[in-house]
Amino acid sequence: MKKLPMIIGIIVSIFSAQGALGQDELASLSDSYEFWDYDHELQEYTEINIVELPLPIQEAAAKDYEKLRIVKAYMSKDNTYKIILKDKNENTKVVFASTNGKWIKPNDNKS
Repeated sequence: MKKLPMIIGIIVSIFSAQGALGQDELASLSDSYEFWDYDHELQEYTEINIVELPLPIQEAAAKDYEKLRIVKAYMSKDNTYKIILKDKNENTKVVFASTNGKWIKPNDNKS
């Protein structure tokens, strides 16, 4: 009976260690993605076809992100666009744009 608390302690520590390893793996997976915490990311976006993107946005993406391709596009109610870009190694970049093709940066404040 004296060994029972010790066995329980060992089992609990094993499961705790596995949870910590899982969090480390999740953190390393998210390194290739860019996460920004600002208003444009928190809005609701509806997926649209890439061909429905306004021409100024398509031209800006081709000029500024020439090594990336647009894989998904989303539009919000206030006509801002969320664009998912990928490179040839499948690394992902998320950018936001206004209708006129201007990139919206995380520190932009909507007034």
